[in-house]
Amino acid sequence: MTHRIIKDAKLVLAFGAVAAALLIIVPSAEAATCSITKDLQLGTMDEEVRCLQQYLNSHGYPIATTGVGSAGKETTEFKSLTQAAVVKWQMANGVSPATGYFGPKSRAKLAELIAGGGSTPTPSPTPTPSTPPSSSGDPTIATLVAKIVKLEADLKAAKAAAQNNDDEADGDLLEVKDRLDEVNNQIEDAQDEIDDSDDQVEQDSANDILDDARESFDNAIDNFLDDEYDDALDDLDDAEEYADDALDEVGGSSDESDAEDLIDEVDDNIDDAQDEIDAADDDGEETSEAEDLLDEARDMLNEAEDAFDDEDYDEAIDRAEDADNLVDEAVDAIGEESDDNNNDDLENELDDAWDELDQAWEDFDDAEADGDDTGDAEDLLDEAENLLNDADDALDDGDENETEDLIDEARDLIDEALDEF
Repeated sequence: MTHRIIKDAKLVLAFGAVAAALLIIVPSAEAATCSITKDLQLGTMDEEVRCLQQYLNSHGYPIATTGVGSAGKETTEFKSLTQAAVVKWQMANGVSPATGYFGPKSRAKLAELIAGGGSTPTPSPTPTPSTPPSSSGDPTIATLVAKIVKLEADLKAAKAAAQNNDDEADGDLLEVKDRLDEVNNQIEDAQDEIDDSDDQVEQDSANDILDDARESFDNAIDNFLDDEYDDALDDLDDAEEYADDALDEVGGSSDESDAEDLIDEVDDNIDDAQDEIDAADDDGEETSEAEDLLDEARDMLNEAEDAFDDEDYDEAIDRAEDADNLVDEAVDAIGEESDDNNNDDLENELDDAWDELDQAWEDFDDAEADGDDTGDAEDLLDEAENLLNDADDALDDGDENETEDLIDEARDLIDEALDEF
């Protein structure tokens, strides 16, 4: 029994907001009015949040049964418990998508309910796997709802026991949980693309394939509940492949295919850029800066490939795009000196300016010793010295333009100082 409780707790705790969003609570018959004029979401702090919490608490969608957020203790902060209550209210009232974001659709539905007397649909208090409530009719979500509802009764006792789970089991659980979220999003995205298709034949075929994806996803949930994490991951891999196949059927694309195509494209662009650089080098043009940038592009593309291997396709796309931008910069830099060369030139120029200042100070000392009128020369040389110190700092910071400007200003002051005597 203890093992079962621990396992149940892991599921509930892992799904966190998902469980809170899908558990159904019977609303009361009492009516309360509330006027919401703003979009409210996770993180919002506003007096209208308190108004929303009061409405939900009085209509069967309590923020909490005791403590902060419970009836009479509503707050102005929109946190996870408020989001979960909003999701339940949205699902019961046909507001889609039921994400917990209280925007224009939710405000319109609230106004409609208040105008009609404040009543809301009453969901079944004891959903079963055969007839679970769902925001979209998706059988996988319905199955998940039923299973989570069955775990609710053990939650309090299980929370304490769950703290004793070993780190390896927790890691596996979180990995599967993340993959469940990821693959579920892929299935939803695939369904959106299929619905947008104008070809009925392709649409029907894609929906058939997507049914296979949902079946594999459902199997993954069952294995997850039984602590069969490896089997759950295998099922999720299958579901992901089916979702990609469904997308292909209607000419859509997945993040995986987008990332793979972009990486291949950037790899070709790097080869083309190298050809241009080699040709420019043969013609005697400066190519060191271009070569440096292209090396950076290759490193960035390697990072994209590593992210792709880790199945982090969004990161792979971002890194590949960064690599492609560096390729463009490399081609544009053909004929330019490298940053290292520019820094060397600036450093030499700054050294020359310091030498000029030192010589000016010697001339100033000689003039004073001879009793000559030196006017404002000393002040001007002090200003020039300050500017050269600033130029040293700018060069250390890699600000080449600022370094050049400061050197020029210092030299002008040195010339002015010499003209004073």
